[in-house]
Amino acid sequence: MNKNRPRVYGIVDPRNEAFESIGESAMHKRILVGLGAGGVALALAAPQISAHHGWSGQTNNQFELSGTLHSSVSLSGPHATMQIEDENGQVWDITMAPPSRTQRSGLTEETIPVGAQVSIRGNRSADMQRYEVKTVRVTYDGKNYDVYPNRIS
Repeated sequence: MNKNRPRVYGIVDPRNEAFESIGESAMHKRILVGLGAGGVALALAAPQISAHHGWSGQTNNQFELSGTLHSSVSLSGPHATMQIEDENGQVWDITMAPPSRTQRSGLTEETIPVGAQVSIRGNRSADMQRYEVKTVRVTYDGKNYDVYPNRIS
């Protein structure tokens, strides 16, 4: 620090090296805070990103399942869902497209009443202990609701 430079009312002269050091320190602090905030945002988003696994947990072959609507179509959450009870009394979890896409197919929470006969086409969970299907088509009362039309095979 140059002792020959004057202080004015207790304020460091901007030409003073100490002032430059303080300014650089504040800039580094802002950079670190910004990086830290970005890291926190990424950490908060990571579970959501990893939770969206696409079709990796499903079998490759599609199959059809018919039964009685056990619980109505729900458009809450990241994907529309419902449950179907098959002829053996097994309740299946049915996962469809995101709510907006499911609605665009014409399928809403009011479309199919509980107790109605429905059929679905989709890919079963690769874990055969789980009774769940990622569904591409729901059929009710002779009408197809293609929630993933590009995936129907």
